Amino acid sequence: MSSKQDSRALRFYSDVLGLEHLHYGLWETQEELTLANLKAAQARYQQAIIDLLPPPPVRILDVGCGTGELSKALKAIGYEMEGLSPDINHLDSYAEKVGQAFHHCVFEDFEPQEKFDVVIMSESCQYIALDRLFDVLSRSMKDKAVWIVADYFVKDGTRGIIAKSGHSYTEFQRAVAASPVTMDYDRDITEAVLPTLDFADNLVARGELALSMLKQRIDQRSFILSKIVNFILWLARKEIKKLDENRILIDSAAFKEAKTYRLMRFVRD
Repeated sequence: MSSKQDSRALRFYSDVLGLEHLHYGLWETQEELTLANLKAAQARYQQAIIDLLPPPPVRILDVGCGTGELSKALKAIGYEMEGLSPDINHLDSYAEKVGQAFHHCVFEDFEPQEKFDVVIMSESCQYIALDRLFDVLSRSMKDKAVWIVADYFVKDGTRGIIAKSGHSYTEFQRAVAASPVTMDYDRDITEAVLPTLDFADNLVARGELALSMLKQRIDQRSFILSKIVNFILWLARKEIKKLDENRILIDSAAFKEAKTYRLMRFVRD
């Protein structure tokens, strides 16, 4: 996702939905799909990561730190934080919320000046090339340091657009086996993240219904305006088709079939 696209997404999440976190969250069984419950699920997700950390004070690198909410929470309970993000839009937010070092780069280009006790990758591991991830990770971690990964991975045999985001789970496991880290915690949280996709799908459906009703009213009340709207829709037909094809990305059933979402902890040997 480009910085421009990410900036628009951030404004939608924060200004429209009032969300600061950009992750899926952890839902309880049969929770109602409300905005309040989404916020609670995201707080629960953050706490699940915190529960895997060694006690403070330790030095943590938050890779893909986003707006800095996780770093802010960790700093408040005694951790020494540094953030990393390739998106320049995150720089000011991180400075305001956390007030500690921020590295504006992709992880592959990161040159650590000192090693960390903990590296966290919350929905950011998927954007890092596997053939470079472990080299930089190794240079960033102290002996016996902890690496936390919360992310989704693509199952074997998955094809199409839904396979384009996320590392192959098999390839990731193979890369881990050849790396200097050992897994000591693995939790499958796929079921607990699916309601976020259902929430998003409901938002889209309501938006589509509202637009359909608006177009119907225009068609009934103004022949000229109706022609203009139909012409605009014709001009945008490729973008509309692409959006429709991308709808599978917020289909929870398709996600469950194609991907596994894991919360994992590794320790450097």
